[in-house]
Amino acid sequence: MKKSLVLVILPSLLLLAACGGNVPTSNTSTTEESVEPTEKPINVFVLSGQSNMEGNTQFDDGHGYLAEGLEELGITDAGVCYEGIKEVQTSFYGGGVFNIDSNKTVASNKEDKMAGKFLDTVLGMGADEKQFGPEVGAAYVLKNHATEEAPIYLIKAAFGGSGFTSSWTRWSWDTTAQTNLYKDQLKIFVDNNLKLIEEIEGRKPTLKGFLWHQGENDADRTNGGKYQERFDRLFGQFREDYAEYAVDGDGENIALIDCYIFDKGDSDDARLPSNVTVGDIKVLNGAKKAISEERENNYIVNSSWQYEGGLKLQVNENASGVDHGGVGGQHYWARDMFRLGMEYARIIVDNKLLD
Repeated sequence: MKKSLVLVILPSLLLLAACGGNVPTSNTSTTEESVEPTEKPINVFVLSGQSNMEGNTQFDDGHGYLAEGLEELGITDAGVCYEGIKEVQTSFYGGGVFNIDSNKTVASNKEDKMAGKFLDTVLGMGADEKQFGPEVGAAYVLKNHATEEAPIYLIKAAFGGSGFTSSWTRWSWDTTAQTNLYKDQLKIFVDNNLKLIEEIEGRKPTLKGFLWHQGENDADRTNGGKYQERFDRLFGQFREDYAEYAVDGDGENIALIDCYIFDKGDSDDARLPSNVTVGDIKVLNGAKKAISEERENNYIVNSSWQYEGGLKLQVNENASGVDHGGVGGQHYWARDMFRLGMEYARIIVDNKLLD
């Protein structure tokens, strides 16, 4: 009796299914469970500009500049910066513009400098192994938003003394120049490193932002008014060239994070070039302010002494002769270089530039 009942029911169910009827299903299998999880994007940021981005700030050199600065800031867990931050991987290349032709540049890949090589972010990725740039403070913050298995990648290529115009070097950020830092240096390095990340991760990375620090060499009265135009052309080219790595293939989704140049106002403290006045600095920072405020997805580190809420980042002072780690004139104290990096990262986190 039971066998005949089964034989009757089974054909009925098959007929019902063929006619589009509702066939009973197990409630242990749902549509949500059958959907494959989406992989998180591989977040990449490019860091570029002049010597403060390159890193001309000493962290120790027998004086403990950074240790003293971090103590002032109340940071007690920064030991990882000396050991290496695995959650944030950095590939770096750069040097003074006068070193490019002589190949006296620094890089994470010592054998093939332009090829790039990613390392745990650590102190010593600056102009030499005793110096550092904003990558360390940034990594200290960003490590809490990444893992060793899914790190954030930083590609840093910066050149001390660089500008859109200069009378003492053939290298320029002007994209219309015959030999320019963008086409012949930065772009090649970025291209190589994006391919390297893809080899490491097995898939295409997402370029989320461009961190910039530059302007002193363009602040004189003959060039300051043209800074905005020249920078717009540079970053516009960057967004166009790397649209394929941006969210939704749209270069406008690559964020710009700029930084004001030092504007304390005292020419002795600022060590201004002879052809630059306090007023010239004001004009250039005004251009930077406009770039950050008038364009979507553009931000700026308020490092200023003049604008409300500024961090008042300090460079080594000529008048007092006090040494806090900055090498030479307009280079940040160790404490403030670390703060600079932290602020770049804070802007990234607060504006949800990470996926």
